[in-house]
Amino acid sequence: MASSNEGAELKLVSSIRYKFASVSGDEKKLSDALHAQLVPLLEKAGSQHKAVRDAAFQAFISVNNFAKPVGVVLPVAGLVNQYKRTSSPMVKQLDLSLIKQGILRLDQPQRRELLPIVLRKISKETSPASAAGFFNIFLRLLLDINIPGRGGNEDLALRERTGLSDPADARYVSQWLGKLFLLRQDLALATEEELDKKLVALPSGLFREDVAFLRNNNPHAWRPGSPNSLSLPECKTKAVSFLASGAFTDDERYIPTICAAGSTDSRITAIADDVLKRSTVDLENKEVVKSLYDAHKRFPAPHRIQILKLLTKSVVACSFNFEVVEAVKQDFDLASGDDASVQGLEALRLNKALLAFLGWIARNSSASTDAGRDMGPALVLILKDYVLRQGWPEPTPRGSQSQIQDEQRLRANAYETIGILARGSHFEHKAKDSLLKWLFDSLVSDPTPDIVVYVESALSSMMGLFKPTTSAENRDLEILLLEYMTLPEHQGRRTARHVAARFANNCLPYSNIQARWIDILALGGGSSERRDVFEEGQRGLDPWWATKLHPDDKVVLPDWTRLAQMLFDINHEEPDENRMDVDRKSKYTLFPDSCLQAFPIAIRFVKQILFLAASNEDKFEVDWESQLERTLQNSMETRDSIRKYFATADKKSLLTILNAAFDGLRDHPDIGTEECVSCLADILSFAPSESIISPLSTRTAELLPVIKSNNQKVRQLASQVFGILAPWNGQSATLVSQLRNFIESCQEPSASQSAEYQGSLTCLGNYFSRSAYYGKIKPQDVSDHVQFLYESFTSALQRGSTDIKAAALDSIAQLWTANIHFPQKDSDLTETIDTLAKLATSGNEKAISALGRLAIPSLADQSSSETDPITKVMDKLFELSEIRRTEVHFATGEAIACAVSRWDSEAVQLTLDVDPSGSGRTDIIDALRKRPSRIEATVDKLINDCKTTKPSLLKASGIWLFCVIQYCSNLPEIQSRLRECQVAFMRLLTARDELVQETASRGLALVYEKGDQSLKGDLVKDLVASFTGSKTQLKVDEDTELFDAGALPTGEGKSITSYKDIISLANEVGDQSLIYKFMALATNAATWTARSAFGRFGLSNILSDAELDPKIYPKLYRYRFDPNSNVRRSMDDIWKAVVKDQTVVIDTHFDAIMNDLLKSILDGREWRVREASCAAIAELIYGQPFPKYEKYYTDIWKMTLRVLDDQKGSVRQAALKLCMGLSKTLVTRLQENNSSASAKAMIAQVVPFLLSDKGIENPAQEVKAMSIITILDVVKNGGDALKPFITTIITHSLGLLSTVEPEAVNYYYQRVSEEDRESLDKMRTNATTRSPMFECIVNCLRFVDEGVMKELAPQLLTTIKSAIGMQTKVGCAEVLSTLALRHSILLPPYNAMFLKSMETQILDRNHEANKAYARSSAYLLRSATLETRERFTGRLVDLYFSAEDDTRRQKVSDAVLAVAKVSPDAFTDLETRLLPFAYLGKHDTDEYVSEEFEAVWSQHAGGSHTVKRFIDEITQLATRGLNTSRWALQHGAALTIASTITALSSAAGTDGQLPDADLRKIWPVLDKSLSLKTFAGKEQLIAAYPLFVLHGKSLWRKDTSIATQTKKIAVREAKRNNDEYRPHAFRALARFARARDDLDMYAEAIGIVSEYLDPDAEAHKVTEAERRTIDAALEVVLSAYNRPKMREAPIAILDAVATAAEKAKQAIALARDTWFAGAGEIMAEAAAAASSFPEGSTADIVATRWFRLLVADEDGVVLETQRAGRAKALDAFVKAWKMGVFGPVGGQGLLREELARKLLAMRQAERSVDVQKLLDQVGQQVIV
Repeated sequence: MASSNEGAELKLVSSIRYKFASVSGDEKKLSDALHAQLVPLLEKAGSQHKAVRDAAFQAFISVNNFAKPVGVVLPVAGLVNQYKRTSSPMVKQLDLSLIKQGILRLDQPQRRELLPIVLRKISKETSPASAAGFFNIFLRLLLDINIPGRGGNEDLALRERTGLSDPADARYVSQWLGKLFLLRQDLALATEEELDKKLVALPSGLFREDVAFLRNNNPHAWRPGSPNSLSLPECKTKAVSFLASGAFTDDERYIPTICAAGSTDSRITAIADDVLKRSTVDLENKEVVKSLYDAHKRFPAPHRIQILKLLTKSVVACSFNFEVVEAVKQDFDLASGDDASVQGLEALRLNKALLAFLGWIARNSSASTDAGRDMGPALVLILKDYVLRQGWPEPTPRGSQSQIQDEQRLRANAYETIGILARGSHFEHKAKDSLLKWLFDSLVSDPTPDIVVYVESALSSMMGLFKPTTSAENRDLEILLLEYMTLPEHQGRRTARHVAARFANNCLPYSNIQARWIDILALGGGSSERRDVFEEGQRGLDPWWATKLHPDDKVVLPDWTRLAQMLFDINHEEPDENRMDVDRKSKYTLFPDSCLQAFPIAIRFVKQILFLAASNEDKFEVDWESQLERTLQNSMETRDSIRKYFATADKKSLLTILNAAFDGLRDHPDIGTEECVSCLADILSFAPSESIISPLSTRTAELLPVIKSNNQKVRQLASQVFGILAPWNGQSATLVSQLRNFIESCQEPSASQSAEYQGSLTCLGNYFSRSAYYGKIKPQDVSDHVQFLYESFTSALQRGSTDIKAAALDSIAQLWTANIHFPQKDSDLTETIDTLAKLATSGNEKAISALGRLAIPSLADQSSSETDPITKVMDKLFELSEIRRTEVHFATGEAIACAVSRWDSEAVQLTLDVDPSGSGRTDIIDALRKRPSRIEATVDKLINDCKTTKPSLLKASGIWLFCVIQYCSNLPEIQSRLRECQVAFMRLLTARDELVQETASRGLALVYEKGDQSLKGDLVKDLVASFTGSKTQLKVDEDTELFDAGALPTGEGKSITSYKDIISLANEVGDQSLIYKFMALATNAATWTARSAFGRFGLSNILSDAELDPKIYPKLYRYRFDPNSNVRRSMDDIWKAVVKDQTVVIDTHFDAIMNDLLKSILDGREWRVREASCAAIAELIYGQPFPKYEKYYTDIWKMTLRVLDDQKGSVRQAALKLCMGLSKTLVTRLQENNSSASAKAMIAQVVPFLLSDKGIENPAQEVKAMSIITILDVVKNGGDALKPFITTIITHSLGLLSTVEPEAVNYYYQRVSEEDRESLDKMRTNATTRSPMFECIVNCLRFVDEGVMKELAPQLLTTIKSAIGMQTKVGCAEVLSTLALRHSILLPPYNAMFLKSMETQILDRNHEANKAYARSSAYLLRSATLETRERFTGRLVDLYFSAEDDTRRQKVSDAVLAVAKVSPDAFTDLETRLLPFAYLGKHDTDEYVSEEFEAVWSQHAGGSHTVKRFIDEITQLATRGLNTSRWALQHGAALTIASTITALSSAAGTDGQLPDADLRKIWPVLDKSLSLKTFAGKEQLIAAYPLFVLHGKSLWRKDTSIATQTKKIAVREAKRNNDEYRPHAFRALARFARARDDLDMYAEAIGIVSEYLDPDAEAHKVTEAERRTIDAALEVVLSAYNRPKMREAPIAILDAVATAAEKAKQAIALARDTWFAGAGEIMAEAAAAASSFPEGSTADIVATRWFRLLVADEDGVVLETQRAGRAKALDAFVKAWKMGVFGPVGGQGLLREELARKLLAMRQAERSVDVQKLLDQVGQQVIV
């Protein structure tokens, strides 16, 4: 049985082999036989019988031989199928061999059909060799497939159509295509020996096996010129297009696309980049990221750049620690340093991508695990190494200037990235310090200022790393910062002081003494210090800033004792024997001369820390310094606590500070004197006498130079210190005598003595007063000195300057306060009081204070006159009410308090700066107490005066009453009158003067604070009644001031101010109702004035416990937003006080508040109510859930937009803010969740309203603008919730594109030229497509689906048809384009409708609009059906031929060009119609149309062969153009046929002939074209005519009528009477005569041109046109002869031409170049035609004639080019002569002699070396 099977198989093989052999001679029969029998034959090669296999193999060899002719077509499809299904290796091998051979013989459609068969199950191939061969076959087939445009239905079906439905096949193909992109040309062409070296020298990402696979194990597979080789660039270009198509998913093509993106071919990278941009691959997928890192390891630099860019978009990529570090290290090794393998621009690009990736890692690694943060140190070290490789601290220049700049930018980026990475990393302590020091060194040493900014940024980023936890870490950081803080200038290019100070402030606690020392150094840099260093120093010393810099830590003050010891230590510095300290100003180690500016700063800071510690302050506000100062001046409690603290404080440290201050005054009085003396005064005021003041008093004498200072404050403080210390000094008497002697010596001090005089006077006053407080003197013991001071005081008041008067007043006031010296005589007392009163009246506050202190001494209560001194003093003080200055009134109030309460008044007690003892306490402090009766009388007077209507007295009384309560509130006389004081202050709340209101408010708060519970309750009731009352009662008299001056002008420079003025005006006009109207105004003003005062300065706290009517909440809420800042502030304070839980109150009363606000915003008669309501609504709904105010939402928008057009500007502004708030709230909700129920509900309410006539169609511009802005924001974030409104929004927005344009643009547009209009239209178009309104449209289009499209399409079509404005038209076009790009799947049902509309719209008269519609049409064609495409393009052609003017043809050209550029695939499908049409159009007579069609032709045509392909279509279009009645189309058609002939001639070659069929198509069109009248450009047609005759011999030789017509045309055209056209016609005639070798037209042609050969005019009068005609006529003479006759009888032709030339000597003189060139050509032809010597005796004569023609008019041949041309013509003549053209040379001796003689003369006369050489060549030929 087996034997019979074997036999049958052998018989089958033999029969098939015999059949093939029998038909091997006939290619067609053999092809048929192979298709039928080859596959069964090869099947037997896999038989189980060896004999069968051998027979089949022998048969295969025979078949291989039979199939070698290229005409034999193999059954490739069958072979491929057999290869796929068989398991026999032998069969596979044989199949593969024949497939490779046969595939090249298939036509393109057959190869396209073969592709799915090849690709199906291609991934199942196991044999590497077979797989490589099969992949090579796939690449060959790939070149032939037609890849559709992306996104269309054909593209989506391509995967199935190409056989890649199996994902394994698709992934296999994509992977190898990716490797194909990595294959370089040098690798593809390398030999086996070179391959390994090339792979190592320049890695490509491929292994040797990969290269072998791609080369199909054949080094010649990609070699150009090798048989059956492939083009690598072409395959890559086609492969990337295939990869980008729908045949692959994004996941399958992702890595291969990256391979393509790294290509050097821009055609490939453009497509790859686009695919990557559109890719939907999830970069947060760990598998994808892992594959990217794996690819990064293998790929070369360009591809690594692409991968890094992608990794920079993935957060997950930051978690691959090991891979990140390895990738960074590898890339930096590749592209940096001296051994870099990647250099130049590519290295820069790699480094740039790498640094961007590291920046991404730095910003996102903190979001990953702690392990992710651990890779930071490694990356930082790599970056540091990168910077070092560039050169550090100064970079080493490499490359060009541009490259150096790029390197600098990368260096800067590296520094910045180091900082960001370091910030989120874990460093060891030493490594961290090392990095910090390196960055500081970079900062001070890097030479590039631009880089330094990034170094500072890196240092700033690292601050978070340095939070020292151990003393060692603290110490290391302190040392480093101090090093750079004190770095000498010569050790670096710049200072690092600012960064060092920032580190100290941010990284070290506020309690760190070294950090504060750094800040002191920063502030002590002097005027040359940078401002940022100064500011950083200020922040560092400020404890309030410490709370901001260390918000999580409680601020701990530095230990002031350690601070003092460290700063003012004089012992710890080691002596330097080489240094000289002779000129050193400071004895303190830390303050050498270079740091001396820091000394006063240190003094001041230590003092502040001391007082903060003493006052136990731990909470700091921004104005803590002023608060501390005020507390020390005004708080008795604080002063007492500080005094106690100092009593127990470290005495040594206190003395250290005070001695340092004294040393500063002594050693460098020019630096920080004020700070030092201020330190002394402030500390000594609280210091204990025995332990501090007494030891320090020995330095009192050192103050004497200071009191001479020109600085008044310094003198005053020094005098105070003198007064404190001197009583304890044993030499005080000497010092007092010295001061007194100076005063006595300067009764009238000069200007230079004034300062010392003042200082001496105040020193004495302070000395005696403090001595009295200490109990060290009795008044009677120093009467002499005191009397002297009083006399000096009197003298100073009479004759002294202002400053001396001030000093004298201070001095005497000190004495009176200490109960020393009261004027004994009434006259002296009266004089003193009057003098002081006079000064007080002028506003002298010191005089007022002194007047009050005059009432303190015990003698002030005694008097011999009727009026006691205290009464006189009080009267003088009360008379000061007319003074307008507020400061004076406060000084007067203080003086009144001093006068009535003396040492019981805090005003006196606060001035005490020593600790009184002995008689000082008993005789002064305890003896001089309050005057009860005076207090009662004063309070009565002030309360009564608060009821007056006189403004000045009202103001003064309020302030004085406030001062009395402030300074004397502890007295029972004041406590008992607080209720009356409260009523008085309540009355003052309605005063118009803001200062009076403030005084009343403060007074009420003070009364509330000092009163008992009953008083507090009464006050609350009064305040509530004042607030809730709708009317304010005004009690007026004639002088009551009701309005500000100028507020109600009456003309003549006058205005209504008082009640008296109102009555006068009413009487004058006879209308008494005016009184009531003006009083209503005044009452309203008083109401708001009271409310503005209410709640200020703590009044709101009074209501915190009050029970309020709930009805008050709506009004109170609205008042909080009143435009008046005073009312607003007051009501806000009240709200905060009475509303304990704001959320609960608003939730409870929300509806009441909202209804009140909506009513007020609409019905409010006052603009302030409307404005406040807008602001209140904005605040009310902020943060509230939408359901809470959903029912009011539309009303809110309605009311808001209504007042948006309010007549009051501030109301409009408030409404705008409310609109913005509503919009922001809506947008925020949409951003958070645009699919939530509340978001949808909000959109459902607001969008229809805004799109109505109440919104964007509102005539009010403000309303319209706000509505548009809101719609834009809603659309940007609306998401799917917008779908019901998309159609309406788009159509409205399209209309708005034109209406929102500023009117100024339209005004300008109407007044500019047409050219300017086009430029302006371009700008307007750009503005339209980039506008927010169009962005809104685009955002809407994102959410278009099938349902939306069904509604949108008809509305959009209506908008397109009705659009008027250019911007709207452009917008409509862009909408169509966007739909075609993004929603091509939804468009097919509507494509035909839209394109039908475009047929009209592309003809829009506005150029920009028509171009926009043209582009949109092109986009629509992408997804249109073939029928729709053909109808649209056919319409374009019809529009072109029916165009009445150039403009319409321009519009058509725009549309065609748009299709060519935007939809090349659609254009390719329609190329049979569009390419010929473009060819016709590019010859249009309109320049614009021609350029547009030329661009189309250039993009899609391949040159002359394309013309040959479409000859039928081109001739049909040309015929159609010629048959029209419009000249422009006729001329364009004529030029088209001319260009067609030229292109065909180029393709045919010099002597090639055109196909007879093409000739017969062209001839009628050409004949008709030439019959047209002469037109501009017809010269192109006549120039092409001889080419047609030359290449169309088969046409005119077969048809005599055509031959006759061709001659007729040539003669006719030559005879046309057009000067510009004639030269071209003459040349065409000459070339026609040359082409028609069957005609001898020479005589006829000469007859036509003869009249132009002998012009009448002289040479210089010949026009350019005439010169061209003569030149062409001479060409006829020289080339219109019959060529066959030239070959038969050259001498006859030469004779005829010479005869014609002899008659054209004038023409020759004008066209020498043509003459010499033509003569040379005719001689060459004659020489070529000469076969034997001519017979007859005329030959030598003809030769002589020619020679003489050539050398004639020798003097006229002046140009070198002409002389060279003549020499060449002579050379040709001599060659022809020697060849016997003119007979035997031997018999022409005379001619030879003449030739030699003439040539020698010409040679001698010639100046040009080149011409001489030519003449020498001719002469040599003559001689030989």
